Amino acid sequence: METNILDIPHVEFIAQLVRHLVSVPPSHFQSPKRGSVALILRLVLPNDDSPFPSIDLTSHAQLKTPASLVQTLSVFLANPLLASAKAQTLFIQRARYPGDPWSGHIGFPGGKRDPDDASDQATAERETLEELGVDLTNSSDFIYLGRLDDTRLYSLFNPLQMVASSSVFLQVCKDTPDMAISDEVASAHWVDFDHILQAVAQPTRPFSRTSRTIPVNIASRLFPAYRSTRPMWYRLFERVVGNVYYTVLPLKYTLQNSIVRATDHTASKESWCGTMSFSSDTELYLWGLSLSMLSSLVDLSLPVKPHLVHRAYVSVASPWPQMEPHLWADVNYLMNLAHGILWSPYRRKPWYVKVQQGPQGRTVGNNDDFFRTHFHVLRIVFPLSCLFKAAVIGYLSKLAISGTLKLAKLLLAKLSEHPHISLLNSI
Repeated sequence: METNILDIPHVEFIAQLVRHLVSVPPSHFQSPKRGSVALILRLVLPNDDSPFPSIDLTSHAQLKTPASLVQTLSVFLANPLLASAKAQTLFIQRARYPGDPWSGHIGFPGGKRDPDDASDQATAERETLEELGVDLTNSSDFIYLGRLDDTRLYSLFNPLQMVASSSVFLQVCKDTPDMAISDEVASAHWVDFDHILQAVAQPTRPFSRTSRTIPVNIASRLFPAYRSTRPMWYRLFERVVGNVYYTVLPLKYTLQNSIVRATDHTASKESWCGTMSFSSDTELYLWGLSLSMLSSLVDLSLPVKPHLVHRAYVSVASPWPQMEPHLWADVNYLMNLAHGILWSPYRRKPWYVKVQQGPQGRTVGNNDDFFRTHFHVLRIVFPLSCLFKAAVIGYLSKLAISGTLKLAKLLLAKLSEHPHISLLNSI
């Protein structure tokens, strides 16, 4: 029997998230280029006049162990005052700068790791302070919960570009400290967790009426130097291959829970994904790397087994990127079939933790991420589809040539039987 995920109190999601962040080892991948973001959660009471419970950090401040963190937060979250509290997640929209391919996108506060940063957590804390003016190191306002899996960033069909780490923080005070957003940020938005859970309770199918996607031009991603000149081979490649459609998660927000610095937050921009607006007056459009990070957060916070949520549920970030439905229907079918098997909830954390034996010993928790698994399958399915199409075209061409030759012979035979043709041949 399915469970209505929207009826579960939000404190149960936070409590489950804390337990899994402590007990399930996060993946860590070495890369010279690393970045870190902060996923910040808060609990909002339905009535502004309601008292907010205080958290006792005495034991955790002394021990600083995972067990003390779980114990401290379990007592805090079990307080009856938080029973009806609603969880919210902080998102930002990046400011637009010429030449920046990620400007205007929706994501989390964060940035590249500096050599002076002691850890990925320190990078997330520093970047959040620079971008939003919020001090995550202040223990009276925020507490560090743990780290999600590293997310590897790839360009389309190209090698690894960088690794992004995700640090999770929980606001433990009633009022959020005042934000002073920098020029790097256009706006900041607190989004209700219910809007995220809608994607769990009501999964969308590829290219259905409820699905939202961002088209990414494959030719412009693979050959950016020819984007403006557009030679004939480029246009032919663009016509044959088409676009890749990435899943978008629309998130509703209100101006009451937002801080907007830029006045053109609904303007579109021209890039490799075309003219695209990543926000409207009521919604934010989350996709790509940030959506993959959010999906990992949801995976660890579900307080019920995935098969009790919805039969069609795979992940918040699902489905995998789709190719042109008319040109590459076979690729999409095989990819979606593999997606339901290889990326099912029981093939991901917290239900499945990968263990690898390497030269430096055993590694626990370095599971493949959303896009890496997608690229692995695509590298197999796409060439097979091309070979199949080439074989079909070759076979049909052979049939057409054979049929044309037979028809020509038949016409010549008929013409040779005609009396006028026979008379001309005798002359």
